[in-house]
Amino acid sequence: MELKTILQGIDGIKAKGDLSVEVKDVTNDSRKVKKGSMFIAIKGFETDGHKYIDDVIETGPSAIMVQEGADLKKLAKLEGITILVVPDTRIALAIVSSNFYDNPSKKLKIIGVTGTKGKTTTTYMIKEILEKQGKKVRTNWYNCSIYKWEKT
Repeated sequence: MELKTILQGIDGIKAKGDLSVEVKDVTNDSRKVKKGSMFIAIKGFETDGHKYIDDVIETGPSAIMVQEGADLKKLAKLEGITILVVPDTRIALAIVSSNFYDNPSKKLKIIGVTGTKGKTTTTYMIKEILEKQGKKVRTNWYNCSIYKWEKT
């Protein structure tokens, strides 16, 4: 997919390089970057993805996205890799992923249950009701409270 298509909807982008370059996949995990990938460096709670840019460069990505304020000295001399600077790479990752994968959330109906008590019971009840109606239900038990279903 063309990089400029993937970047639609992101405000405040500063770019150096070719925005018509092809991107084969998108990742924020430096270990998963391959030739043609787009790497998005995210400053996390445990580690900072910007620390792994040297490793990423060796694999030949199409583009690297960094957050404003990142050290751009090692990126300034790069040839053949498009460099993107955005105000917030976490927000940009969400937008880029949605664009790259053709907005999958628009194809799903999602129910979220929040509260202090009763989430698990409520979600089991919702699951049973939807299945009795012939809906295909997929669960995400990460929070024990999110259900997704598709048209049958």
